[in-house]
Amino acid sequence: MIRHTLSALAGAIVAVAWAGPVLAQGGQAGEDNMARCQQLFSLWAKHNGTSSYGKVLDADMALEQCRKGQYAAGVGTLKSVLQRQQIPVPAAPSVAAQ
Repeated sequence: MIRHTLSALAGAIVAVAWAGPVLAQGGQAGEDNMARCQQLFSLWAKHNGTSSYGKVLDADMALEQCRKGQYAAGVGTLKSVLQRQQIPVPAAPSVAAQ
């Protein structure tokens, strides 16, 4: 179980590295996209790792929603997870910042 979770976490963190170039190539900016999901999941992972099954489950479920194209739901869940843990949620990137 822990090995699977670590593999999923490592994959998500690697995917974050690709998010910047994707947006620069004309991806959707703002709240409802995969790059935003990856940004928030990466922030969560930085603070939590695999310390608690319940925490991991919520964040993993949110990331899975994003992978299925349900960005608004995934982003909303990740924001809730971060807020419950009193981790500041960064502002979404704006089109002008791209």
